[in-house]
Amino acid sequence: MKREFHFVIYLILAILLFIGSSENRLTKAQFLSKTIYIPLVNSIQKFNSLFDLKEKNEILSEKLSEHTIRITELENVLSEIENYKIDYNTGNYGHLLADIVGFKGEFQERCIIINKGRQDKIKLDYPVISNDGIVGKIISVSHNYSIVLPLDNSRFELGIMSKRKHLQGIMKSDIFGNSYMTLIKPGSDIKVGDIIVTSQISSVFPKGFPVGKVTKLIEKQTDIFMSARIKTFINPSELDQAVVLLYEKDESYEEELKNN
Repeated sequence: MKREFHFVIYLILAILLFIGSSENRLTKAQFLSKTIYIPLVNSIQKFNSLFDLKEKNEILSEKLSEHTIRITELENVLSEIENYKIDYNTGNYGHLLADIVGFKGEFQERCIIINKGRQDKIKLDYPVISNDGIVGKIISVSHNYSIVLPLDNSRFELGIMSKRKHLQGIMKSDIFGNSYMTLIKPGSDIKVGDIIVTSQISSVFPKGFPVGKVTKLIEKQTDIFMSARIKTFINPSELDQAVVLLYEKDESYEEELKNN
């Protein structure tokens, strides 16, 4: 485009200069040099500068896009590293980082879909955790994805205990996603602020995995047991990745008890 523009300008000037006698051409040349040539040269230089700036802007925009993509890739890698880092003792069990790729169900009754399945050696009832605490358990396994029942689902139940006194109870959640420690004997040593962890009676998780914190004690005269409201350390709907714990509880002793 620049070349075409220059050619047209030069062609017009050439035609103007070659029309008329020698004196007229000389006069026109002197006139053009004073009134048009210098401003024209300046204008052409400005046009050239504008075209150069446009090309440089396009190059810079392309480089900026490349850097933005690279930064996003690095942020995703950093996020994976942070999500894979567990700040509590998980024993010697293997871990598998999984992306949360969808949800199944409605509202608080929905389950989590992860992008790991049978081809990744995932099995039913494998525990799912994050770097802050437990997330749920595997309830369905397909070839390349699995479904996780989260801890705030009303179908989820888990053996838990207070970390301070090892007071045992069962974790349950209502349809609104509120979680409770139930089956607590009245008068038990439990208080607001106590940390709740998984207990040995859990059929899914190893002992001692963080669950949440007691925020309220609930005791009714009509109930045999009291309960404690728990604020879980994890909100499953805020996760984009989770860690599957490659753990299967040894239940051979339970079979032995049944046979005796």
